[in-house]
Amino acid sequence: DSMQLRSRTPGGGDAKPVSNGEDTPNTARSKLLKGTARTASGEEVPKDVLRRKEAEALDARKGVDRPLQFLCALAVVLPYAWAFATQESPSAYNQVNSWAQRSWMQLTDGVINPDFQVAVALLFIERLCYTWVHSFSGSFKTFCDSPIGKMMGKKPLDTVLTIFWINKVIQLGTFFGWYFYIIDFNSPFQSGFAWEKVTRLQWVMLIQGLIIGQGLNVAIYRAIGKRGVYYGHRLGEPSPWVTGFPFSVMPHPQYCGVCFTVIGVNAFCATDTHIAAGWFNLTAIQVIRLVASASLALAYSRTCDAFPTVMVAGL
Repeated sequence: DSMQLRSRTPGGGDAKPVSNGEDTPNTARSKLLKGTARTASGEEVPKDVLRRKEAEALDARKGVDRPLQFLCALAVVLPYAWAFATQESPSAYNQVNSWAQRSWMQLTDGVINPDFQVAVALLFIERLCYTWVHSFSGSFKTFCDSPIGKMMGKKPLDTVLTIFWINKVIQLGTFFGWYFYIIDFNSPFQSGFAWEKVTRLQWVMLIQGLIIGQGLNVAIYRAIGKRGVYYGHRLGEPSPWVTGFPFSVMPHPQYCGVCFTVIGVNAFCATDTHIAAGWFNLTAIQVIRLVASASLALAYSRTCDAFPTVMVAGL
C-alpha cells in the first residue's frame, strides 16, 4: 500500500500498519460518512450534528434562553398549581388518580380489543412516512418522480406537505372516529359529557393545549418555514439551523406542541365510558411515541444522523 508503512516485529512478522500522515481510502470514507449525509439528489451535505454545532458556535447563548425558559415554565406550572389548590368535588388529585386507575384496569384486563389495536396502528403511520423522507430520501425522491408522486406535488417538498396533511387526517380521524365509536356514534351529551362536569383541571389542560400547543407549532413554522419543517435539507432545499425561539426554549417545540394539544383536548372531552375503554391509554401511546421520537432525535443528532430516525420508526 503506497499510503502506509509497515513495521517489522522482532519475530519477522508484519505489525499493524503505521500511517505516514495521509488518510487511507477507508479512513477518508469513514470521516466523510461521519461528517456528511447524502441528499435525495446525491449531494453531500453536513450532517445535523455539524449543522447544530456551527449554529450554536455563532450564538452567544448557545441556543438556550434561560430567562425565557423560566417564564414558559411558570406559564405551564402556575395554572396547574391553581387547579390542584382550588378544585373540589373531586379534587384535582383524586380526578387524576381515578383516570390513572381506570386506564390501568383497561390496560391490564387481558382483553384484546381489535378497535383499539387498529387505532394504535393508524397513529404509527405518520412516523413511518417521515422516516422514509428523512432516512431514505433517495427512495422518496424516486417516488416523487413517479406519476403518483407528481400528482401529490410538483417537487419533493410539496409531496412531503401533501403527506403531512394526509397523516393529519388519519390521526385526527383516528381519535375522532374512535371517540364516537366507543359511544356507538351517539351524542357525547347523551353519553356522559356535560359542561357542568368539566373541572378546572380539564379547562386548564384544554386552554394550555390550544394556546401553548398550537402557539409552539405556529412559532416553529415562523422560525424555519416549510423547508425546515418538512426536511428540505434532505431534499436538496437548504434551510438554516435556527437556535432562536422556540428552539431556545425546548429542543423539539413541534413535538411538545402536539403533546400539549393532544393531552389537553383529550382530557377535556373524556367521559367515564371513554376512560374505561382506554381513551387515555390511546392518548398516552401517542404522547410516548412523540416524546421517544424527540428524545432519540435529540440524543443522536449530537453524534450521528440518519440511523436514529430508522429506530424511531419502530416506536
